[in-house]
Amino acid sequence: MEGIDRLLVNSLSESIRSELTDEKVSRLEKKIAEDFGLGFDEFVYKFGQVRKSLFAFELELKKIEDNILRNFVMLEKHGDETWLVVKNDHLTEVLLKTFADEDKKRILDATREKAESIPRVLTQCGIPNTSGYRKMNQMIDEGFVVPVGLAETFEGKRAILYKSVIQKIHISIDKNDIVTKILVPEEIITSSPLVQLMTETICGAKKRLAN
Repeated sequence: MEGIDRLLVNSLSESIRSELTDEKVSRLEKKIAEDFGLGFDEFVYKFGQVRKSLFAFELELKKIEDNILRNFVMLEKHGDETWLVVKNDHLTEVLLKTFADEDKKRILDATREKAESIPRVLTQCGIPNTSGYRKMNQMIDEGFVVPVGLAETFEGKRAILYKSVIQKIHISIDKNDIVTKILVPEEIITSSPLVQLMTETICGAKKRLAN
């Protein structure tokens, strides 16, 4: 899983688990493990590939498409920039919490343009190692920063370089709704199976309504 997909998968998985009953989730987990050898997050990531083979769960899969995939994110063009407008409450909450954390925000700002190793970015940001490594690992798990290469340290060892997925974030309030938009590199959007899946799901729904 690369680019923005880890960030999307985490919130998608939580949303699907909230949408379906525990019994349905358990049955679905068992089926995808037996037939495809996939865990739940992997199933979400490969939803478009395995969906047609899960005939016994047609109602549940349709629910996922209509209630989650169609209302998760949408693309919005502004000149040369393509923004992801976040419509999912869980993803919005994760984004707001992360950017409200001053240390995490500084790490994301420091790795937005240039990839850095964990020790170097913590030093640059003046963040203590204990809390810094914990927060960095949280953002790696959540998909806010991704590994993009290796660099040699002064000790001659190899260190993983990390880069922020999000280039910009825009948060506004429209009446009682919080509107969150994120800008990620164009190549990440075009190479994301999940963004493509959501776009196709939205387009398919619009075509059905038009007919």
